[in-house]
Amino acid sequence: MQGTVGANLAAMTSRAYALRTMLLLAVLPPMTYSGCGDDGGAPTNPSNRPSIAGTYQIVQTTVTNTCGDTGNPPTVTGTVTLTGTDAFQLRDTGGTTFTGTVGADSRFVANATLGPDASGQTFTQRLEGTFTSNGFTAVLNVTVQPRNCAFTRNWTGTKI
Repeated sequence: MQGTVGANLAAMTSRAYALRTMLLLAVLPPMTYSGCGDDGGAPTNPSNRPSIAGTYQIVQTTVTNTCGDTGNPPTVTGTVTLTGTDAFQLRDTGGTTFTGTVGADSRFVANATLGPDASGQTFTQRLEGTFTSNGFTAVLNVTVQPRNCAFTRNWTGTKI
């Protein structure tokens, strides 16, 4: 008799769970899972910041320079590629690849190290700025070792 009671109890419990599941499905709104997991596609822009991926013409102007260089820095082209929701790389035609992050407010910070070059110098670089709908403005700070000097440049990038 105990086997029959146990079997009946198991069947009732199973039906109760099924009925509860059906009732929940009937009254709950459908759930969406946007933004969960990785669909393998390109990273998305979760905020109202402008799209930053693309190619830029970058005009550089010297602010300070203790390295003794003269002349105007060259205009370069840079390509920004998203590597995550808020992560990016900026590769410029001067041979530098910056790796950085951008916030929901469009402000960014990116770093790069170039070198040592043919004369043994290593350039440690930090770029801080703000993306806009048609480009960005930033300040580039560079230290050069073992030369022990530094320079600062303003960057104005225009999307092309």
